[in-house]
Amino acid sequence: MDFPKTDDGEILREMHQAGINLSATHNIDFFINFGKKKDAEKMQAEVESNGTEGRFALDENETHDGWVLCCTIAMIPRHDDIIEVERAFDKVAATHQGESDGWGMLQPEG
Repeated sequence: MDFPKTDDGEILREMHQAGINLSATHNIDFFINFGKKKDAEKMQAEVESNGTEGRFALDENETHDGWVLCCTIAMIPRHDDIIEVERAFDKVAATHQGESDGWGMLQPEG
């Protein structure tokens, strides 16, 4: 498998080398940091109203003295699709004083 020479491409390459099936659907977590809880809640409401199907979790972020919104989306982890979701979230986050903090996923059991 070929992977783009980007940070995201490197993560996908490492996942592939670890034996993760990148052709299967996985729960991908996208993280967005906020200074204020109300801004994170506004972003969540906007993303949900746009029809994005996923799960959301909002937690205090002790490291960055604020809040982190985790948006979990079931998807096949393809580089271009991940970048597309990140860009869409970045655009919405910027209107609510939020900042993207990357993505990740738990390694499947087995």
